[in-house]
Amino acid sequence: MDSRKVIATARHWAINYSQVEARRTEVRLDAEHALDALKRNLVAASLGGEIVWRVLPLGADDAPALRAVSRAVTAVPIEAEDQEAVGQLADEVPEALDEAEAASGTRRLLATPAVRQAGAEAVEFLTEYVTWGLESGLPGVLRRLEPGSPPEDITVTDALSPRVGLGSIWRGLGAAELIDASALPAASGMSVSTADADLSELRTLLATGTATHLVVFSTAPHRAADLMTALQP
Repeated sequence: MDSRKVIATARHWAINYSQVEARRTEVRLDAEHALDALKRNLVAASLGGEIVWRVLPLGADDAPALRAVSRAVTAVPIEAEDQEAVGQLADEVPEALDEAEAASGTRRLLATPAVRQAGAEAVEFLTEYVTWGLESGLPGVLRRLEPGSPPEDITVTDALSPRVGLGSIWRGLGAAELIDASALPAASGMSVSTADADLSELRTLLATGTATHLVVFSTAPHRAADLMTALQP
């Protein structure tokens, strides 16, 4: 393969990968910011002085945050067999391109023997890499790693689905269950049937009427059903 074509192909792949990686980083950071914002909305409910439930209120305004999380969760991972190849696009390939550039064109006339030798070795490496990349389908790998568009069909009811996965992301908070807020007792008629339960923050939350759904994280042996019982008038 012509060395100029090799260098052009390698440079195109390296630039493409750097752009893909930048977009993947942006998607990950957007998801982290969304998760931070959602986590700030968690409301604690305690029993006997111990927090046993954490409740995340969700309304229509929270859908964009869930979509940001979903976009990161559903992004194609970099598989182990591809890690070394794309890693070379971030390190070895750009370095080889610099060495090849330093010993090419008019620069070659002023280059030292060591620089020319390094340039020749760089071109040899790039030739082997591009040949391997074409044979192994590296351009297709780069296309698959490109983040997709935010999933517009994600709603608050998908909070615990595999496409968002708040239960898995925050598994340390306990078992997660999604509750339709309309199934909860009205704020005006609530009383706590469990004498040692402190649901004051949750009562304030429900009184606003803004949440359409609640994600309830319960520590064992408690469940969301226990919280529902405590809220019964």
